[in-house]
Amino acid sequence: MPAVDRSVTETARWPKRDAFDFAGGTALFVDDIRPAGLLHMAVVRSTRAHARLRRVDTAPAKVVPGVARVLEGREASLHLHPLPYQFGDPELIGGRRAVLEALPVDEVRYVGEPIAVVAAESRRAARAAAAAVVVEYEDLPTLLDARAFLADPDPRHVIAENEVVAGHADEVLRTAERVVRAEFFLGRSSTAPIEPRGYVADWDGARLTVHAAHQQPFQLRAELAEVLDLPVDSIRVVVPNVGGAFGLKMTGPVEEPLVCLLSILCGRPVKWIETRAECFLGGGREQLHDVEVAHTADGRLLALRNRIVIPVGAEAVQPGWRQAYVSVAAFPTAYVVPHLDVRSRVVATNLPPWHSCRGFGKEAPVFVMERIMDMVARRTGLAPAEVRRRNLLRPEDLPHRMASGYRLDSGDLPAVLDQVLALDEGIDADGVGIAVEVTPEGGGHAAGRLDPGVTPTVAAPEAAAVLLRADGLVEVRTGVTNPGGGNDTALARLAADELGITSAQIRVVQGDTDLCPPGTGNASSRGVAVGGAAVVLAARDLAATLRDLGADPLTETAVAELVARHGSLEHVREYRPDPPSDPEYRYSYPYFSSGAYVARVDVDRATGRVRVRSLTAVHDCGRVIEPVLVEGQLQGAMAMGVGLALSEESRFDERGAPQASSFKEYLAPRANDLPDFVIGHHETPAPHTLLGAKGAGEAGVGGALAAIANAVDDALARWGGREITSVPLDPPAVLALLPEEAS
Repeated sequence: MPAVDRSVTETARWPKRDAFDFAGGTALFVDDIRPAGLLHMAVVRSTRAHARLRRVDTAPAKVVPGVARVLEGREASLHLHPLPYQFGDPELIGGRRAVLEALPVDEVRYVGEPIAVVAAESRRAARAAAAAVVVEYEDLPTLLDARAFLADPDPRHVIAENEVVAGHADEVLRTAERVVRAEFFLGRSSTAPIEPRGYVADWDGARLTVHAAHQQPFQLRAELAEVLDLPVDSIRVVVPNVGGAFGLKMTGPVEEPLVCLLSILCGRPVKWIETRAECFLGGGREQLHDVEVAHTADGRLLALRNRIVIPVGAEAVQPGWRQAYVSVAAFPTAYVVPHLDVRSRVVATNLPPWHSCRGFGKEAPVFVMERIMDMVARRTGLAPAEVRRRNLLRPEDLPHRMASGYRLDSGDLPAVLDQVLALDEGIDADGVGIAVEVTPEGGGHAAGRLDPGVTPTVAAPEAAAVLLRADGLVEVRTGVTNPGGGNDTALARLAADELGITSAQIRVVQGDTDLCPPGTGNASSRGVAVGGAAVVLAARDLAATLRDLGADPLTETAVAELVARHGSLEHVREYRPDPPSDPEYRYSYPYFSSGAYVARVDVDRATGRVRVRSLTAVHDCGRVIEPVLVEGQLQGAMAMGVGLALSEESRFDERGAPQASSFKEYLAPRANDLPDFVIGHHETPAPHTLLGAKGAGEAGVGGALAAIANAVDDALARWGGREITSVPLDPPAVLALLPEEAS
């Protein structure tokens, strides 16, 4: 096994900036912002999954003490333009367009859809007024279970269809001696950050200032300008500290323009803080896969055919539904499959719309492929690790153009697998499972050939400004935002290293559209790999200027003289990863992270409860800039994978009403549900990024999910249980898989 380069991971570990502010409760979040004259917004939500709105009577709400304004769909439509799609128009990637208003006028499409909003002097008054609004419905047919679309597509509900085809899968499957057939199901789940969404909008008569718990301030500003019909430069978006985002806090939810409109109409600041029940309305990840795999007696995959149904809830402009494209394009993940036929139907249902979820569609293909590898191992009598070794892409195969057009840039998958097996502590457990994962990151998720009429797609750049202040401090202003993981620590380190100063001399400014250069915020693990590269380039320019001016080394006197003589010394640079272009394909993610995982579990045969005994990972995210942050990101992703494997599910009843409105029903893993993770690094520098860094924000979700599912399957197989084809594996699901005599 090749030696792991420890040159970066053994460097001095910088503490997370402002860590004690968060630990001590003094960090500023959006709900801490309380301007004078503040009103509070509450939302009236549909109690029907699909219905015509016969009447929305707001008169009872208007007489509730403390109410300043009540707004329903017809009045809102006089002030607001339709909502723009995020991440580009759906037609560019073969999707269906819908004209969507912030508040519906004629029809509701899911339980929880906003129907009206209220602004009042207190949260209690706002909620009381929202409860007083009278809504009359005429029920319409509902679609809640999309399983029927595996056999009978109804075009009225199909948003998009995608396919990835290479070779002759049908012919190979027809003649193959060994074929595995299975239907896989991933339950609907959510993101569940510590802090739900929130906004404070303040219109002063000429300018709108919005403080938001958000990932993408510039995209939010652009959306508000379009919907409210305001000049872009009349809007300022400021993102304070964020208590986790995981895709939930991207642009597009209807509450964003509504809280701003109420501020404009009332002439006062208005705050909306999402409740936990409202936060759990949204979700993503639900998928159904009908799979056939041909393989040889010695465990080599020959062909894969997969028919996928992806129910994304009600149509929406927020980017969650686009995860479906990535799920199809990411097959066959880390493996060589000569013949491939993967097709999906993206289906609208009468459940709440998908929001983006960490993993962004990449976790489902990992789960499906890793279950397939274990099924092949069981049928051939080979060890699961050996089946993977025989099918993995090897270093000499890279870069590798996948059938979708995604270009897997670099890595050493066999070495990562060997390293995690060596790192696993081998504790005794009922079941052991392994998984290998590749994670495309860096933006640009559209796939496919660049046929006539198909629009090319290119990932956006990131920009940074680095300036020397008169007080001698260096200020880094960046277009990437920090969703709570602490990427400002890494950005400060990069600037300090270029300038030969310490972290104490760096100030990082993020999330302010008045101060920072435009950027994508927080998305697709670009913060350090792309945003950090822009910081390095700008810092290098500043260092060169200072050397030219004779200011090396710097002193306070020299700095003051320089600023007085030359004004603020500032350099702005932009950076975009530069993978080789291919005229046949529309775009590819610029870098791929990879990893391997070993899970060990105990299964209580009496109750069906699964206990994770150990979870070991080896992660290759290219050059590791800040080990503490990378490991923190991976730990969080693995914890999310544990939840998806065992307990997290957004359930709805037969009427489409949510059954998980708190952490009593939505069972995210707690600290005592998790073992101490064992994490190793394997560094394969990205060949097409300035720093050699890849993404470290999404890997781990699919790998941990698949490894735990495989471990539970291994335990059940020892007792004669049925094979696992769905998650989450909560106690009732596990008991249903066990033979009667074992339970």
